[in-house]
Amino acid sequence: MNPIKLKIDFDITKKELPLKWPSFFSMGSCFAENQSMQLSRLGFNVKSNPFGILYNPISIEQTLRRIQQDKKYEAQDFISSNYYFSLEHHGSFEYESLNAALEQSNLILAKSRDQLTQTDVCIFTLGTSLVYQYDVKTVANCHRLPTQDFEQVQLTYQQVSKRLKSITKYCKTLNPKIHLIFTVSPIRHLRSGIVESNRSKALLVSTIHDLIEYLKDPNISYFPAYEIFIDELRDYRFSKEDLSHPNKQAQDYIWSRFCDTYFSDDTKTIVSSVEKYLNFKNHQPSKLEPHLEQLNDMKKQLLKTYPFLNL
Repeated sequence: MNPIKLKIDFDITKKELPLKWPSFFSMGSCFAENQSMQLSRLGFNVKSNPFGILYNPISIEQTLRRIQQDKKYEAQDFISSNYYFSLEHHGSFEYESLNAALEQSNLILAKSRDQLTQTDVCIFTLGTSLVYQYDVKTVANCHRLPTQDFEQVQLTYQQVSKRLKSITKYCKTLNPKIHLIFTVSPIRHLRSGIVESNRSKALLVSTIHDLIEYLKDPNISYFPAYEIFIDELRDYRFSKEDLSHPNKQAQDYIWSRFCDTYFSDDTKTIVSSVEKYLNFKNHQPSKLEPHLEQLNDMKKQLLKTYPFLNL
C-alpha cells in the first residue's frame, strides 16, 4: 500500500549566490521585514525598507527612482496634520517639523543610495497590486487620513509590468552586478475580499515571471514564498489567529527553503555555526557567570573564523 500523502511538495530551481556571505538590501511588505530579521539574526549585513514597509510595486518604484536619481525631498512632498509626513512613506515616519522631515528623509535617501551601490543582493517582496490612491496618486500608507479621501484601485498588468521594469533598471544602473530576487508575500489581504486578494496576488506572480522571461538575466530570480505557504503549507495550523499571516513555524519553513535555494554549502555551514551560538545564547543557565564566559569565547571564536559576521 502506498503511504498517504498529506501535502504537496515541489522543487525550487536552485539559484546559488556566488558569494559565501553576501550582503542584502530588502524592500517590500511586512514579510520582507521578517526575512530581513532572519538574515540579520544570523550575522548577515542587511538593510531593510529605508522608508518602512511598502506593499505595492508603485510605491517601491517611486522610492527606488528617488534613490537612483538622487532626487531630494522638497516641502511639497509632505503633508501637515499635527505632524509632517509623506504619503510615499510608511505611517511610522512622522516628524514634528518640516525641517526635520526634509533633513531625515534626505539623509535616509543618501544612505540608501550608498547601501544599494554596495549590496550583493536585493530582495523585493511584493504584497499587493490592489492600491489606495489619494488625489489620483498611489500612496504607500494612508497615515490615518479620512477613508473617504482614498480610492481603492486594482492595478492593471501593464501598470505593474512597467513599474517592475523600472525597479530592475534603477537597481542595475546603481549596481550592475546586483542579484535581484522577486517574491510575493504569502500574507493575504482578506479585508479586501478573498477573490480580490487572489486576483491581486495572481497579477503580481504573472507579471514577475513575464519580466524574468523577458529579461533573461541570470542574476534575476523568483522565490515562491507565496506558493510555499498556499500549497506546501496548505493548512490553517500554519497561520496566525487572523488566518492570513504565516506563524513562526511557517516563517521558519519558508526561510529554510530560501536557504536551500540560494545558499552554497559553505554558507549553510556558517549559518549552522551561528545557529549553535544563538541557541546557546538563548539558553537559560543555572549559573550565569560561567555561561557568559563560554558565550563570549564562542563569539570570539566565531568572529576569528568568520570575521565578516555582523554579530
